[in-house]
Amino acid sequence: MINKREFLISGGAALAAGAGTTVSLAAVRPSLGARSGLASWQAHVGQRFEVDGHAVTLQSARALPGHAPGEQFSLRFAGTLPAGLGDGICTLTHEGSGTLALYLARTPQGLRADFCRLHSAE
Repeated sequence: MINKREFLISGGAALAAGAGTTVSLAAVRPSLGARSGLASWQAHVGQRFEVDGHAVTLQSARALPGHAPGEQFSLRFAGTLPAGLGDGICTLTHEGSGTLALYLARTPQGLRADFCRLHSAE
């Protein structure tokens, strides 16, 4: 049989061990895919990607105001790009997240991708 003191001590140890686990899991970035939301992309800000073989950095992932029910956000990528790379569907690659086809728009600062993830009525 366990007494109250032993229970409290073992419970404190479990909480301390659990706190360390939470910190280590929080350091792992979520993988990216076609269904990734704003929070997943924000975890990758500052990370290096490749767009059709050209290195870019994810500069920002920001929410956009909108009236549609769902999540709307925009990504901004910066990097030196060849003149021939314009608006269109490009292959975005990130080590650890694989490859994703995205429509990217050329801007004076680099590339932009906009998302509107509508929530279905269930």
